[in-house]
Amino acid sequence: MRKRELEKKPFIRLIIIGLLLIAMMTTLIVQLFRVTVAQGEAYTAEAEQLASRTIITKGKRGRILDRNGLVLAYDETCFNVEFLRDGNNRTNYDKAVYTEAMIKAIDIIEKGGGKVIDTSYITKDEFGNIVYDFGVTSETFIKSRYRNFLNVCGFSMKDKEDMSTWIKAPEAYLELRKAWYIPEELSFEETRKVISIWQELLLNNYRSYLPVTIAYDVSLSVVAEIEMRKNELPGLRTSQSTTRHYPYGETAAHIVGYCQKMSAENADEYLELGYSYEDYIGVSGVEASMEQYLTGATKEHQGSIEIEVNSANAVVSRVYKSAATDGNDVTLTIDMSMQIVAEQALKDIIEYIHKKELDKIYPNGDGVPDRKYEGYDSIALAETGAIVIMDVNSGQVLALASYPSYDPNWFIQGLTPEQVEYLYGDADVSGDFADRTTPTRNKAISMKLAPGSIFKMCTGLAGLMEGVIGLDETIDDNSPYIYHDEETGRDVDTKAKCWTLYPSKHKDQDIIKALTNSCNYYFYEVSYRLGIDRLVKWAEKLGMSSKTGIELTGETKGIIGGQSAMYDNTRAYNDQGTSLPLLVYRSLCRLLTGYQNMRGVEADQDAISQCAQDLMILQDGSLKGKGSEVRSILSRYLGIPDGISRAQGWDGEITSLLAELQWKASYTIRTGIGQGIMLITPIEAVRYVAAIANGGTVYDAHIVGSVSSPEGAVIMSTEPTVFSKIDAPDSYWDAIRQGMKGVVSPEDGGTASTAFSRRYDELGFLALTSGKTGSAQVGGVTIDIQNTSWFVAFAPNDDPDIAIVVCVPNGLSGSSSAGAVEDVLTYYFTKLNTMASDTLAGMNGITP
Repeated sequence: MRKRELEKKPFIRLIIIGLLLIAMMTTLIVQLFRVTVAQGEAYTAEAEQLASRTIITKGKRGRILDRNGLVLAYDETCFNVEFLRDGNNRTNYDKAVYTEAMIKAIDIIEKGGGKVIDTSYITKDEFGNIVYDFGVTSETFIKSRYRNFLNVCGFSMKDKEDMSTWIKAPEAYLELRKAWYIPEELSFEETRKVISIWQELLLNNYRSYLPVTIAYDVSLSVVAEIEMRKNELPGLRTSQSTTRHYPYGETAAHIVGYCQKMSAENADEYLELGYSYEDYIGVSGVEASMEQYLTGATKEHQGSIEIEVNSANAVVSRVYKSAATDGNDVTLTIDMSMQIVAEQALKDIIEYIHKKELDKIYPNGDGVPDRKYEGYDSIALAETGAIVIMDVNSGQVLALASYPSYDPNWFIQGLTPEQVEYLYGDADVSGDFADRTTPTRNKAISMKLAPGSIFKMCTGLAGLMEGVIGLDETIDDNSPYIYHDEETGRDVDTKAKCWTLYPSKHKDQDIIKALTNSCNYYFYEVSYRLGIDRLVKWAEKLGMSSKTGIELTGETKGIIGGQSAMYDNTRAYNDQGTSLPLLVYRSLCRLLTGYQNMRGVEADQDAISQCAQDLMILQDGSLKGKGSEVRSILSRYLGIPDGISRAQGWDGEITSLLAELQWKASYTIRTGIGQGIMLITPIEAVRYVAAIANGGTVYDAHIVGSVSSPEGAVIMSTEPTVFSKIDAPDSYWDAIRQGMKGVVSPEDGGTASTAFSRRYDELGFLALTSGKTGSAQVGGVTIDIQNTSWFVAFAPNDDPDIAIVVCVPNGLSGSSSAGAVEDVLTYYFTKLNTMASDTLAGMNGITP
C-alpha cells in the first residue's frame, strides 16, 4: 500500500508543475494582450511624441590677409562652457541642484580667469536701486523683451499692454531668488550671474535641446576642472568653438575693423540671411564692407544635424549630419611692413608737434604762457591725424593709418569700463580725450578739412588748362590782393596777403616758382582769372569732391567752393554743405519777429519760418533787382504792406542779410589757395597727388585686392578703375612736378627745404622726393598752432611709384609733418635698394 502511494507522488508533482506553467503562460498572454491591444493606442501615442529637430551648424569666418599673405584677422579655436538642461528634469529639486551646479561653475570659471555671461535684465542703477535694463532704447523693443522675460519666468501680467502694471524689478529679483533656490548668503552681483544663466535657459526653452553658452574663450585649466568634476556639475559641459582674433592688435585696426554680435535694431536683415543672435557680424572696416564674403553664417554656408527628441525635448538619437562650409578669405592691398612704419611715423610726428606746440606756448617751461597766447582760454593741440600711402599707377592703398587707434580684440572679449571711456569718453564730461580724438573714427577717409596750399597744384593746372596763365608768365606779389568788382564798378581790397613778410621775395613768380615758394598772391590772381566755376570743375576732375570708392565703411566726400557749396536754394536751409544757411535762417527769423513786434502784431512763428525760407530761396547767386520780390513775400506771409517795407528799409535790410549767402570773388581767391568753404579728406588728397605724379590718371582707391575660397580658388579680383583721365600736355605736368620738387630742395629754398634731416639728404633720398606743404587755417581761428598741417609727396621723381599724404589737425604748419613723410620714404627707398641688390645678386650669382 505504502509502495503504491510512493509511486503516485512523482505523477502528482508533474501535474502541479504543469498547472504552474499553464498559469504563467496565461499571465504572459494577458499582459501581452494589454500591451498590444488594450494599451496599444497609449504606447503608440507616446512613441509618436518623438519629434525630429534640426540643429544648424555654421562655418568659420574667413581670414583677412595683407598683400603678402600675413594674416590680420582669423577665427581661432577656443573653449566655451555650456549649460544643457535635461528636458526630463524639471522638478523643484532639479532647480535647486542646477542652481548649486551653476554657483560652483561660476567659481571655477572666474578663478581660472574667465568671465561668465552678464545678460540679466535685472541690475542696479547708479544710486544702487534694483532696476530693469533691457539693453535697448526703443520702447517697442523694451516692451517686447519685458513681456518675454515675464512669460518665461512665470510672472503674470494684469494688463498685457500696460507695462506699469507688470512686476517691478525689486519684486522680480526676490521672486526669482526663491523660485531658483538661490542661497540667501549670495551677494547681489553673484546672484545676477546665476539669474543670467537661468534667464538664458528660459528664453531659449523652445530649443532646450541646445546648450546655452555661459562663458566664452575660457582657459584650459577651467576646461580640465569642469570635465574632472562633471559628476557634481549636472548640466555643465565644455565645447570647442572659435573666436575672432586680431594678431596685430591696434595696427591696421581702422582698416581691418571689428566684429560684434548683432543688435535688436538691425537684426531683421541678418536673420533673413540665416544669421542667429549668437553670430558675429562686421561692424566697421573690411570686416563690415566684405561681410558677405567673410561670413560662414549665412544659409549657403550652413550645415545641419538631424536629431530626435522626446516630448520633454531630451535628445534620443542623432539621425543625419551635413558639413558647414567656411567663409572666404579677403586679401588686402596693404603691405603690413609699410603699415607698421606709417603708423609709427604718424604717432611720432603727432607727439613731436604736440611737444613743439607746448614749448611755443610755454617757452620758459614754467606754465606761464607766452604773451601771444595768454589771452586764450584754451588752445587745441595736435593729438590726432591720418596718413595714406597709395600706388600712383593703380590706386591701390599700400598703407592707411588713423591716430589714435584701438584694439579690435576688445570688442570680442567685451569692453571693460576703462576701454569704454577710452573709446567713447564720459557722457557727463565734454571735451575729454575721446571727444577730442574719436579713436574709433577712421580719419583717413572721414575727416574733412581745408587743404590749404596742397590745393595750389590744382589751381595751377586749371589756370594752364583754361589758358588764363602761361607756363612762362610771371606774376609779382603786390599784397594785399585787390580786384575790380564789375557789378559795383569798384576796386575791392580783400586784405588777403601772401604768407611772406617780404613781398619782394616773390617777384617774377611763374608756375614752378609759385609752387616752390607757395606764393599765395600768384594763386589769388590765377583763381580770380578762372572764376569759381572753372576752378571747381578742375577740382572735381581731380577727384576732390567725390568718394574714392575705397572698400571701407564711413567714407565721406569733400566740398569744393561755389554758390551751391555755400548755399543751394534748391535744398532746405538745414540740408546744406555748411552751417552758414542755418545761421542766416535764424537771423532772418529774429529779424522778422522784430518787424512784427514793431508793428504791434503778434508773431506767428510758423508764418515767420515759412517767410524766412521763401526769402532764402531768392538767393540764387545774385540779388540784383529782387527788392520787390522781398516785399511781396513779406506781404504774403506777414501782412506787411509794400509801402511800410519800402519806407522802413526792411527790404534792403533783408537783402543785405541774404547777401551773406552769395558767393563773391573774394571767396574765389581764398578757394584758390585751399581755404574758405572747402574741405577734403586725406584719401581724396592722396589720389589727387597720385594723379599729378602719374600724369593725369585719377584712380578710384582700392584696399581689397582679391577674395578667395577656403580652398584657394579666386572668387573676385579687384582691377584698377579710373575715375577720370586728364589729357594735359606733358609740359604742364612737368612744370607742376618741378615746382613740387623745389618745395623740398635746399637749393631752391622751398617751403620744406629745411624740413628733412641731413642724413635723408646724404643718403640721396631727398633728391628723389617731391612734396608740397599746406598750412590751413580753421574757420576764423588765427592761432598758428591750430592750423591744419598737410604734407603731400610722391617718389621717386623720375618714375613715380607711391604718393603719401599726412594730415594733422592743430598741427602748426605744413612743414611740421615732413618728419612722417621722411620716415615712410626712408623705409621705402631702403627696401627698394635692397630689392635691387637682391636682383643683381640673383643675376650674377655673386653678392657685390
